[in-house]
Amino acid sequence: MNKITINDIAKKCGVSIKTVSRVVNDSPDVSEVTRQKVLDAMKELGYQVNLLARGLKGSRTNIIIVFTDRHNEEHLSIWHDIMLKYLFQYAKENSLKIVMSPSNSEKYLEDETDGFYLLWSGIADGAILLENVHNDKRVEYLEKEKIPYVIFGEPEDDKINSVSLDNYDVGFKGGSYLVEKNYKNIVFLIGEKKFLSTQLRIKGFETAVKDKEVTYSIRDGIDTIEKAYREAVAVLDNVPVKAFFVSGDERAIGVYKAIHEKKLRIPEDVAVLGIDNIPLGRFLYPPISTVEQDFKQLAYECINNLVKSLTNQGEEKSYSKIRIPAAIIEREST
Repeated sequence: MNKITINDIAKKCGVSIKTVSRVVNDSPDVSEVTRQKVLDAMKELGYQVNLLARGLKGSRTNIIIVFTDRHNEEHLSIWHDIMLKYLFQYAKENSLKIVMSPSNSEKYLEDETDGFYLLWSGIADGAILLENVHNDKRVEYLEKEKIPYVIFGEPEDDKINSVSLDNYDVGFKGGSYLVEKNYKNIVFLIGEKKFLSTQLRIKGFETAVKDKEVTYSIRDGIDTIEKAYREAVAVLDNVPVKAFFVSGDERAIGVYKAIHEKKLRIPEDVAVLGIDNIPLGRFLYPPISTVEQDFKQLAYECINNLVKSLTNQGEEKSYSKIRIPAAIIEREST
């Protein structure tokens, strides 16, 4: 027999999930008629109230949730591993416990595997969103429910606490560096365009190469090593590329494989510039040049920002917009 969920109760009664939640948590903001209707449905269907969640409602738990986008169930990369490492470190220093959950920026509450259920039930105090899209439904929910949160990314709304690498600067510095190195045909492999960080990296890159004696193309949707490999193979078969600019050192592993399979040399025949400066990049052959981001500082700012929001909850909100500039690290791949 399937476990009865709050969704089932809401559907049977023809009310919202939030209304059922109010009944579960003894909120006065429900009419007696609706309250009794929901209670009767719970009894009829055999719904069991989560007493832990109910007991914690309204009090601090010192639990925060770090959300990653589902990425078609490719949740985590090396980038995520490094960020989580430092988020765990700084959370511990602030006596916070972290729950990591994949989530969907377009649809969340209908999915009980989504950590938003913990926020909704009161088990978690706040959240960090590691990826942000335009019109992110999660942000709408967090704002409506007045739950403290920080976005790792660059939201369009200035009235949102956010921490990020300066993604326009990433694209601009990477493009400028390759132009200065006199690479005339550049292919930029980048992730999904739905992410605002991706859009900004593209803008920065296009600004850097505009009006220069450079031929370039941008291939988006490249969010795994496998996709980077397949795209690089296709490019090398059809384009006289002289440099790949790859959004993510990890994905550049696929590009290296494609170049070596074509019996080309890095950088003599084709140069490769990555982004992130993950530790693995130093051990590629040749070691990869990259646009660095300071994971440690970024994680610190995320936790520090959220702690301030939790501490000042209920007071007039102030907003913090932190942008960390990028830096080129030159190695043997360029």
